[in-house]
Amino acid sequence: MRNQFAVTVTVLLATQLLLASAGSAPIPVEIIGKLPVFQEPMISPNGKYVASRMMARGRQIVVVQRLKESGVPEEKPGFIKVGDKYFSWFEWADNERLLIGVRGTAGIGGRLINLERMASISRDGSNPVIFDMKANDYGFYRQATSVLNWLKDDPDHVLALLDDEPDKWAAPRVHKVNVRTGERELIAKNRKGFLEWIADYDGRVRVGIRYGLTFGKTDVEIHYRPDEESSWEILQDIDYFEADRLVPYGFHKDDPNILLVTTKEDRDEVEYEEDLYRYDLTKRRIIGPHRDDEIERIRELVERALPDLETNIESLSTDRTVAFIRAYSDTRSPEYFLLNLNKGTLEYVAAEYPELINFTLAHMQKRVFTARDGRKIPMLLTLPIDSQTQPPPAVVMPHGGPWAHDEWGFDNYVQFLASRGYAVLQPQFRGSTGFGLEHHEAGFGEWGKGIQDDITDATVWAIEEGLVDKERICIVGASFGGYAAAMGVVKEPDLYACAVSINGVLDLKKFVGDADFYLFENVNKKVWNDYKETGPYSPYHRAEEIKAPVLLIGSERDTVVPVKHHSRKMHKRLRKLKKPVEYLELPDDEHWRTNEPNEIVKLQAIEKFLDRHIGAGSHLTR
Repeated sequence: MRNQFAVTVTVLLATQLLLASAGSAPIPVEIIGKLPVFQEPMISPNGKYVASRMMARGRQIVVVQRLKESGVPEEKPGFIKVGDKYFSWFEWADNERLLIGVRGTAGIGGRLINLERMASISRDGSNPVIFDMKANDYGFYRQATSVLNWLKDDPDHVLALLDDEPDKWAAPRVHKVNVRTGERELIAKNRKGFLEWIADYDGRVRVGIRYGLTFGKTDVEIHYRPDEESSWEILQDIDYFEADRLVPYGFHKDDPNILLVTTKEDRDEVEYEEDLYRYDLTKRRIIGPHRDDEIERIRELVERALPDLETNIESLSTDRTVAFIRAYSDTRSPEYFLLNLNKGTLEYVAAEYPELINFTLAHMQKRVFTARDGRKIPMLLTLPIDSQTQPPPAVVMPHGGPWAHDEWGFDNYVQFLASRGYAVLQPQFRGSTGFGLEHHEAGFGEWGKGIQDDITDATVWAIEEGLVDKERICIVGASFGGYAAAMGVVKEPDLYACAVSINGVLDLKKFVGDADFYLFENVNKKVWNDYKETGPYSPYHRAEEIKAPVLLIGSERDTVVPVKHHSRKMHKRLRKLKKPVEYLELPDDEHWRTNEPNEIVKLQAIEKFLDRHIGAGSHLTR
């Protein structure tokens, strides 16, 4: 089997690498600004079909194809479209129908919020059934829908979270829903106010998780019952920020007495039961790590077949003999392969950015620098390909969140900048996830303070190392990164030649003041700056200190950082102060990168702005 894999993959990748040596000219915005043409392949339970997210006329659709014996999708696919709405998620209900989550925006109480509906649809795109949802007593519908359990022995039904308990907020009830008709039956009420439920492999609802979200509490209670007739017991009552807090993932498929848990902050990041522990519900303790031998075997085979690429399992057939694999590197956009264990083959299917095959991409390095207080800060550094006698101009690109992180690998924004001659610095400042709990918690309450100092120190480090031109540095970011970009030119007026803020938090006082609107208001209040001190760390309130040119980009339908409270308002204030500012508002655009035409317009604006202020593009062939 090892040799079969090696022969198949070597031939495919040799062709890819041959084409990839075409040149290092700037990648056209019309190519690098696109959304992935193929993404999130979900294989059907029987391993015969694949549903994937694709692009059609600038909008995302779901395409369903039958796999040929060779593994290559057949022609005449089924198309699932949702008009001007967005797919939040999609998954196979059985071999004939899919469930989809469709997201739109609505104005409620003077705010723009996301609302999601769940529906089922035939794999050829016909016979859609929208599941009924009911508002709570206050007139509000549940914002996000999800499937709690797929009921492996009952292909006609799923357990779904569609409505909240009538007299509560964010307290979902559990319904058993017929995927073909939408008919539903109430399985579990939610008098205890659980935010999350977990059912075992037989579909029995046995774990509920409640968060202390009122009166300043930040505790988490994990409730458990042996069966649906028993009373609830508390497994753990602990502060949200404690390192020993258990994060339930699901039940062991072969032992209903074992709950799989992780200590990661977000269990959604767990890929196919990795980094999990077995919690014995009888002994009430962790009894050891969880290992899935079949999954480990697949990982080992794929890593052996694709030794120079990072790989992830995207989806699996029920019998685990057919799988889609995502493979990538810093200089290779993600590609998808179909693994067939019965045939011993691993075949190339598609790439997210196939047009990049004609361009040489820049390498991304992992570096570490020392911040002013001695903290070691990881950083990703990408230098432009063309050799230069002088240090190149640079873009400092802090990530969003700030409780998130950048990952080594392909990034279309990084490659867009590097192909135009810019060095790209991505500091993983204190508060970033993925580098340990202490590094993460060091960023609590540090907006504009320790976090901003880390970003400044990263820039100074690159200058002192001779890696970048100190006179031509721009700071660019989105969401929290947009806040950091604006705050950067407030606090360091002589360090940055310009700034680009994309959907940035610009009025920190307004943002933190709105905390009572958020579900996790008490958690947020602990990790955000205290409201009383937001003024000195709010770009809007210190706009008079900005000297460098600023490009503000806002999205009309942003429900996370409302454009009217941040980008629009900041633009108006900077113009009143006669500061050098440009403004671009993207119509029908949300907080995330989901509108392809707008992505291209956005990058075109950034390209012109950077060219004008730090002049990287003048020496490159266009």
